[in-house]
Amino acid sequence: MLRFFKELWHYLDVTVHVIKMAFMTIIEYPSNIAGWLISNPLQFIMGFAIIKFVVESFGQINGWTYGQLAFLYGLSVISHALSMIFFVQGWFMGYFVIEGEFDRYLTRPLGVLYQFFFTNINIFGITDLIPGILVFIYGCAKCHVVVSPLFVIQVIIMLVGATFIRGGIYILLGSTSFYTRSAVDFGQYTQEIMDKTTMYPLSMYPESMQFILTYLIPIGWVSFYPVSSLLGVEAKFSGLVIPFVTLAVGFIVMLIAGVYFNFGLRKYESAGN
Repeated sequence: MLRFFKELWHYLDVTVHVIKMAFMTIIEYPSNIAGWLISNPLQFIMGFAIIKFVVESFGQINGWTYGQLAFLYGLSVISHALSMIFFVQGWFMGYFVIEGEFDRYLTRPLGVLYQFFFTNINIFGITDLIPGILVFIYGCAKCHVVVSPLFVIQVIIMLVGATFIRGGIYILLGSTSFYTRSAVDFGQYTQEIMDKTTMYPLSMYPESMQFILTYLIPIGWVSFYPVSSLLGVEAKFSGLVIPFVTLAVGFIVMLIAGVYFNFGLRKYESAGN
């Protein structure tokens, strides 16, 4: 047990240093970060403006008011931002496989999957957090949410689980490169699907799709089900434990993704000669 905690502390220490170096890197290019601070929040603000237009023109969306949609949209964008910070590298795993970039990870005394993601942290993903947090706060105000310690814990647990679900899916998609030996990137397409199914009520889609996105590809647990429970809207699954279910689903997806990655790593053929 003592050895486990020492190893865990070592990984945390390495992660902190990597994050510091990532911040130092972006500080070297202030105009670059300025561009991201303008462009990234703008796309999500425009997306939210479209929701406002639709609600004002046609009324509620499947029984969801504008404030409830803001709450849902904000939390979805926050989990998206967190996944962009820590797991977006999964989109480009194919290039690392083809170019033999995993060679250096295999020679270091740290987990390969950990190194792949946490030595390439995408600090620019923080720019996605800004609109997400702002819209979420707005949604809380519109829904007259009572911000209690329990509510804060539930939201944090939900966001951790949602980020793991997104990250696990990125790992699963990226790991297919070990088997196909192809650099085809499905990340952007996957992100489009996630955006359309996590920023809007899942109940607006056909029941067959709801089933798939609940039990087969658990995207519904990223935001729709925990938010439905928190706000008491269309609560197909309800109770204080629902955000914890999202966390459990996140752990399961991440575990499956890790196993799939490790099996794929056995097929890795390096850069050759």
